[in-house]
Amino acid sequence: RSLKVQCNDVDVQHLTPESAVTIRDVARQLGMLPGLRELNLEYSRISGNLRQILRDLQAPLESLELAYCSLLPTDLAFL
Repeated sequence: RSLKVQCNDVDVQHLTPESAVTIRDVARQLGMLPGLRELNLEYSRISGNLRQILRDLQAPLESLELAYCSLLPTDLAFL
């Protein structure tokens, strides 16, 4: 129901094929949690990748924590 994820090892400013795979893996794994309602991505380096990370969710979230994530306009437009 509630999950805290920190993707600090992915440098989204300089995406490599490996970091793109990591983002897809995180998205796929989040999609396998049908009961997920609260997600905390605080301090995660996800700038410009919020859509990719959240795209596989099976149900709407009740709570999404994005403190200190350095979101870009594309992330805000997705929200």
